[in-house]
Amino acid sequence: MLAAFNTAEALNTQIASIIGFYYPRCINHEQGGFYQYFDADGAVIKTNQQSHLVSISRLIINFAYAASHFGSAELLGAARHGIAFLRSRHRNPDTGGYAWILHDQAIHDDDNYCYGIAFVLMAYARAYAAGAAEVLGYIGESFELLERHFWQENYQLYLDVCDANLTQSSSYRGQNANMHCCEAMIAAYEATGDRRYLDRALKIAERVTIDLADQGDGRIWEHYDLSWTADYNFNVDKPNDKLRPWGYQPGHFTEWSKLLLLLHKHQPAPWLVSRARALFDLAMAMGYDPLYGGIYYGIAPSGEVCADGKYSWVQAESIVAAALLAHRLGNNLYWCIYDQLWTYTFANMIDHKLKCWHRNLTRNNALPKESAIVMGRTDYHAICACIEMAKLYMTGVSRK
Repeated sequence: MLAAFNTAEALNTQIASIIGFYYPRCINHEQGGFYQYFDADGAVIKTNQQSHLVSISRLIINFAYAASHFGSAELLGAARHGIAFLRSRHRNPDTGGYAWILHDQAIHDDDNYCYGIAFVLMAYARAYAAGAAEVLGYIGESFELLERHFWQENYQLYLDVCDANLTQSSSYRGQNANMHCCEAMIAAYEATGDRRYLDRALKIAERVTIDLADQGDGRIWEHYDLSWTADYNFNVDKPNDKLRPWGYQPGHFTEWSKLLLLLHKHQPAPWLVSRARALFDLAMAMGYDPLYGGIYYGIAPSGEVCADGKYSWVQAESIVAAALLAHRLGNNLYWCIYDQLWTYTFANMIDHKLKCWHRNLTRNNALPKESAIVMGRTDYHAICACIEMAKLYMTGVSRK
């Protein structure tokens, strides 16, 4: 089994397998957009017509990125199908903003979340890179939306939430939205070659992984107040929250490690590699479960585990970060971690019946009896991580 994930061909098989769960079953031909909710047997739950901005954007990204990777006109068509719904239903033509949630075609939550708009930008970037030339202008449009209403020049970071009219903002500040803005900017740069996206990504990365991390002795806290001072009391009673959990997130440490190494590919700088390695090593030291395997969801400032569930996105981001570190440093230790995490994921996280990945498991790797679902299912992290790893192997990476 292990050798299967050490070739581009096997990783491509995994990508195609996951995509095969969603395409074509998630295409909503009647109302437009995508079905985002599925039962335990993988059947579409057609009675749930909710469209979450993050989920539709992530499905567009999945189809577009896979279309680029495989050269698939069908998958690009699926991405275009999603973009049509994104533009006609989620986007407000008067403000240029995007509704957070729709129910049965009607707006249910019209607030503008930076986190969501980051994925909108990334969706357009991936679609353009895949051959959808008509969306080029949407990339710049989305960037300007973020710059005009979310960017805080004095802090060199993005705020989190604006109201429907983009006139009032919440007092909450968070690193997660900025991390995904950095990710989106990298995708926009790769698609267009426009330097302003790379410059913005580098600035966000520096502010979060160096400046904000200094407040936590090199560890990145999730939540901040208006002055970008760490707020250690925000959601203190919600370590298992799906969007704003209390505690350090080892999965975000490794996700940042990945992003720093992708930035280094475009603009080599020693600090990008050193911080990538330090954050990854912290994640493994703080978050790896030596008894049941895998990486925990949340760690308290004291170092104690505060959320012991295992999430597929955490494992996916950690696997790809390990591969990128192993390749960049030429250090076999990170290939060993890569193999170890893949062994765990193959045995526990992959649903071998449905061919997609479980959302999350308990500490001892059982399916939870109940799991709060705040967004539709997409397997975004698994698909994108496997594509990144397949691309790495396609370059002729050598393992010792």
